[in-house]
Amino acid sequence: MPKVVKKDNTIERFNAEKIQSAVKKAAFRCDKVIDADHLNQIADEVYSRVEHREQVTVAELHEMVIAVLAFLQYKEVADAYAEYRYYKQTYAKTFEQLRQDADDVLRLGDRENANFDSSLVSTKGSLIKGYLTKSLYKQFYLSGKEKELIERGDIYIHDLRDMILGCINCCLFDIGNVLKGGFEMSNVQYTEPKTVLSALQVIGDVTLVATAQQFGGFTLAELDKVLLPYVLKSEKAAIEKYMELGLDETKAEEVASKDVIRELEQGFQSLELKLNTVPCSRGDFAFTTITFGQWDPAKYDEREKSWLYMIGKIMLQVRRNGHGKDGKPVVFPKLVFLYDDNQVKADPFSSELFNEAVKTSAECMYPDYLSLSSRYGSVSQIFQKYGAITSPMGCRAFLSLWRNEKGEAITIGRCNIGAVSLNLPIILKLAQIEHPDDWKEKFWEMLDDRLEVIRAFFKKRYDIVRHQKCSSNPLAFTQGGLYEGTKSPDDTVGDLVRYMTASFGITALDETTYLWTGKRLVDEGGEVSASILRHLQDKLAEFKKEDGYLYAIYGTPAESLCATQAGQYDRFCEKMGVENVFASTPHYSPEYFTNSFHVNVTEEISPFEKQDHEFEDFHLCEGGHIQYVRLDNPENMQAVRAMIRRGMEKGFYQGVNFDSAYCGDCGEHSTNVLFKCPHCGSSNLSVISRVCGYLGYSNVNGMSRMNDGKMAEIKNRVSM
Repeated sequence: MPKVVKKDNTIERFNAEKIQSAVKKAAFRCDKVIDADHLNQIADEVYSRVEHREQVTVAELHEMVIAVLAFLQYKEVADAYAEYRYYKQTYAKTFEQLRQDADDVLRLGDRENANFDSSLVSTKGSLIKGYLTKSLYKQFYLSGKEKELIERGDIYIHDLRDMILGCINCCLFDIGNVLKGGFEMSNVQYTEPKTVLSALQVIGDVTLVATAQQFGGFTLAELDKVLLPYVLKSEKAAIEKYMELGLDETKAEEVASKDVIRELEQGFQSLELKLNTVPCSRGDFAFTTITFGQWDPAKYDEREKSWLYMIGKIMLQVRRNGHGKDGKPVVFPKLVFLYDDNQVKADPFSSELFNEAVKTSAECMYPDYLSLSSRYGSVSQIFQKYGAITSPMGCRAFLSLWRNEKGEAITIGRCNIGAVSLNLPIILKLAQIEHPDDWKEKFWEMLDDRLEVIRAFFKKRYDIVRHQKCSSNPLAFTQGGLYEGTKSPDDTVGDLVRYMTASFGITALDETTYLWTGKRLVDEGGEVSASILRHLQDKLAEFKKEDGYLYAIYGTPAESLCATQAGQYDRFCEKMGVENVFASTPHYSPEYFTNSFHVNVTEEISPFEKQDHEFEDFHLCEGGHIQYVRLDNPENMQAVRAMIRRGMEKGFYQGVNFDSAYCGDCGEHSTNVLFKCPHCGSSNLSVISRVCGYLGYSNVNGMSRMNDGKMAEIKNRVSM
């Protein structure tokens, strides 16, 4: 038997199993499967070509494997094997691109994501690392079909830079469970907080650590109810202190109440400052959402309800007040008011808190509002049937219904494993080019093909997450941040994946409608978009039944993707020699695609009309959606309140939008201003705009954290 001379000149015996393993990996990279018998045949053929030699080098052996694969008619596998074999040449261009990307980050920064401040050294390091991990994942972990569709643009795998790490995506983190009884973080034991101030400070620390172990949104759901026990602890301790000092009980309660209010003020101020100034170790600012405002009046006494009201009120006041001597506004955390119409009507504390929320939205855009008591939508249905609240994860992702073995609907303590979005205009245009006579029928076949690719990708993702060690995200998997997440660090995540969702994303339904009918979505009436979404519903129901996983339709919040997909479509049209109609058609742009199911941002329609146009598609995208309208006069509180209540009746996750500007020279605040202060004429502005579902800085002293495509869309906004 010949000896094999390795690259380091060490010698080993010829090993057929190594050849079979290498061929199997090459087959995977081009979406082929070679059974055991044929793997043996390939290895035997290679051996027959070297068996009379005393030794053979690894380099020679590789060439023989490639030749044998070609000889046995496995041409695609041979090409895949050769691509890996000749990695030095193949990767030279890749690393040159990585060097260019790194240079761009160092000199110019990066505007892919508005919650990355790429002027910071830590963020630059994270971004450069992300380019490398993204390149590695694309080269070694994606199948040939996945790479082909990604390169052309048919599909887009979100957060590709993080896929190699096997971490989770958005989550509803169970912060109450983590705090209760104490926990361990970074090998340090934390005792349960004894005051609401310490609770809020610890929550900020936990958020920064936990968000660094995942990607996507991080929601502290129903935080007011989590904080209530710590408020009562603070109040009790303060009352006892003042009574020991000689005050009577009534006076002690009065003074203690002021102390607790001050703790809440300081705690929320500290949390806001931390989340807006301290990047987590991933390099970005923790994309954190807080939901609040729902409680059952029958389950709480008057004192407890008054404190639940006060927790929400102070959170809102802190947001309105901003920070610093001039009250400069911030963007994190995202605030979401949980709206139960029956509660608001029956409970005076709830009614007054809703008024505070509307006042805050009129000044700061947040909070957004989640309907719990509508006749429409799965969130309302789950709440009314099971009493469980499905808070949004990040800006718009929602969990599918999942019940434990007792039949209880579980929402808090669950997560998502990722999102893959379709570029519907490319898929439709490809069908029209390749099948001009029957493109409508072929479109559905092509769409199904892409859905199967996404399905296969998610099945791999579930398997990867399933085999992750719990030590990879200890707060989630060992300290109770996720449901049943009290495992040993050496355990694998295992069956916890059974409650995790995976998102099939859609964008540009407006552009797709135009390609299909020659009409914009608002004129066509939504028949095309609804038919696509219903088709997706049917396919995902089929996949869920067969695979046992929680797949969901996701109205993609395309921040950088709005420009990426538009650019991919433009290059596709150029390559195919067809016109890009979006470059010359009024209302459209070659710079960006429209977000998910939303109508075109240029439509001159009222907020109520926009709600009506987006109603059906909103409820067909139950794995991820938000409805928002642009306000020209947010100072009109009556109109703002009416619009929000109407959104709640329609079962929406409702937001308002305007451009909120703060002038660094005169200190004045303005609305719907982007570049010039109307009070003093200065361009030294900080402008907060709604990116897609969340807020970000569209202008900071003439610079933006948003990409050019998103900025072009913001400039064109009329109804969004």
